[in-house]
Amino acid sequence: MPSIFDVSPFDGGWCVKIADTGEVLFFTARRQAIAEARALARLWPKEVKVKVRPRRVPGLTETWTPADFAYPLGAPA
Repeated sequence: MPSIFDVSPFDGGWCVKIADTGEVLFFTARRQAIAEARALARLWPKEVKVKVRPRRVPGLTETWTPADFAYPLGAPA
């Protein structure tokens, strides 16, 4: 079963919840939270799914795995 990194909004910013450890990392911007979740997913020793929940559409979720992002965020294609 893969580890889950849940990127979700909260009052005042965004957070990354790491299901395996219970840690919650807080960020002011969505982009920062997604970049950190992606970086952690690449380094995580187990299979990982990154779930991103949008602020305005409850119930909608984007799900990624490290294989879905072969290039670092901001790298030229």
